Amino acid sequence: MKKALLLIVVALLAATALGRWMAADSGYVLVIRDSWRMETTLGFTVLLALVLAVALVVLTLLGNLAWNLAEPVRATRRFRRRRALRRLKAGFIHLLDGDLDKAERMLGAAGEHGDWPLAAWLLAAECAHERGDREALEGYLMEAAGERRGERVSGLMRARFALEDGRPDEARMVLKKLVEQAPRNRRILALYADVLERQRHWRELCELLPVLRRHLGDAAVVRRERRAWLARVQETAQKPGFNDAGQRLGELQQLWKSVPTALKQDPAMVARYAGFLAQLGDGRTALTLVREQLARDWDDRLPPVLEAIDDRSADELLQRLEQWLVERPGNAAVLITAGRVALKARLWGKAQSFFEAAANSSQSATALAELSRLYLALGDHSKAAATLERRVRDLDGTLPALPLPDNATASR
Repeated sequence: MKKALLLIVVALLAATALGRWMAADSGYVLVIRDSWRMETTLGFTVLLALVLAVALVVLTLLGNLAWNLAEPVRATRRFRRRRALRRLKAGFIHLLDGDLDKAERMLGAAGEHGDWPLAAWLLAAECAHERGDREALEGYLMEAAGERRGERVSGLMRARFALEDGRPDEARMVLKKLVEQAPRNRRILALYADVLERQRHWRELCELLPVLRRHLGDAAVVRRERRAWLARVQETAQKPGFNDAGQRLGELQQLWKSVPTALKQDPAMVARYAGFLAQLGDGRTALTLVREQLARDWDDRLPPVLEAIDDRSADELLQRLEQWLVERPGNAAVLITAGRVALKARLWGKAQSFFEAAANSSQSATALAELSRLYLALGDHSKAAATLERRVRDLDGTLPALPLPDNATASR
């Protein structure tokens, strides 16, 4: 309002100034064209120009309004768009209310004539999926894919529906194509990674991890990366159809070169890789890896790897384990491993002392079980029974408190 009043005041002042200027000297305008000539004052010429400009603007506005009101095609189109928008809104509400048939009809009609066909087709596809109509679902998704920027979002919805319906292979193929088309789309990448992990396609997941790290960040990738490489190492070492340990060992060593540097210092990864090396006959490398990793960062998952080493002498392994016991006296993992290595070397007395030390230091159920088995094999049945009873007592502390019969009740 203030701006309008200011413009009126400015216009009045300008008109007053122009009028005073014209009153002082009206000026003279002469227009000659061939034999035609016109003479008038400058004030009249300016006034005529202003009137013609205003008339042109008014006629243009009136003509545009009349054209819009009179043209039947555009009027019909506007009517259809408004009706399609109402149907889109109503269809969405019916979908939320669970009235799927009515929602689908309205959304399908909105997709035909509305300004938001992609949204209408996708919502209609949601209705068809909930109703279990695969044919209608495919039709809606194809319509959505034909819209601008609709191919990716319809493909993502198709993959989600396939997962919900128990068709992970179909979802994986759809997502693989989408990743090739949109390698930076975070939602597609995250869902594709989930599907690969769910189906245990570890090689493809490991190849995808660098892309995930660039676009999803380290926090979203670290745990998945660790799980994927641990599983891939195990899959390679236990691949079915490989009867030749040397061939399996070579492939495992080749895979280790591809493992990210940070994971090569992860205790769980080193323990798994070294364990498989030991099983496949490369005990020297396994022992070196375990020793170097424990020197950097002690972890109780690493000493048991020595149990699987058969190509190194038991004396060498026991010497290494005893050195670790000097550094970490009473460590149950080292004691149990030393006991088992001593059993493999048929050093029954040493094995017994290691298991007894483990049982006394940690009350380990594993140590008690090994000790009981050894006593039984040595013919000392009383000690074997006592050790088993001790193990039962240890386990009893973890059982829930429940009523039990006493001896008198049990005898009746």
